[in-house]
Amino acid sequence: MFVGKVAAVYNLMPEGIEVLMDDLARRVSEVIPDGVRIVKSQSKPFAYGLMVLEVTFLMNDVAGITDSLEAALQTVEGVQTVEPISVSLI
Repeated sequence: MFVGKVAAVYNLMPEGIEVLMDDLARRVSEVIPDGVRIVKSQSKPFAYGLMVLEVTFLMNDVAGITDSLEAALQTVEGVQTVEPISVSLI
């Protein structure tokens, strides 16, 4: 049976300007579920000197995988909010 792929983009808002974005990206890579890989990670200006980490993930289209990913992302030290930007089949 063919399983499709899902590309998901999330913005991770740090708890404050003192959070180092490279450290945040490293911590994200340590908590993602099996079967999920990071395709792209970049810091972007948000507001008033605050940066946001935009991360693109690729995973198989299996039931509950995006829920598992979001739950894992919310456990990352230094992350205040997790915002899904787009989720699409590829």
